[in-house]
Amino acid sequence: MIESIDLDKCTGCGICDQVCPADVIHMERVEVADAVAGLHREKWLPAIKYQQHCVTCFNCELFCPEGIVDVHPSVKNRPRPW
Repeated sequence: MIESIDLDKCTGCGICDQVCPADVIHMERVEVADAVAGLHREKWLPAIKYQQHCVTCFNCELFCPEGIVDVHPSVKNRPRPW
């Protein structure tokens, strides 16, 4: 299961969304305040939409160029050999 995504360090590249075979992560447009410029701007950030569909493949964690996705294996979500 995806434990966390550090949105403060996310660049919004969308790779995690693209590599997820179970369609768990979706990119969403959010408004972000820029304290330095005093402006608001839009940014695309990942959101965990369907956590229960996660197959714990670790693709999002492995392919994230910033290393901000944390996946934890869950016994509940692993397929059983029997």
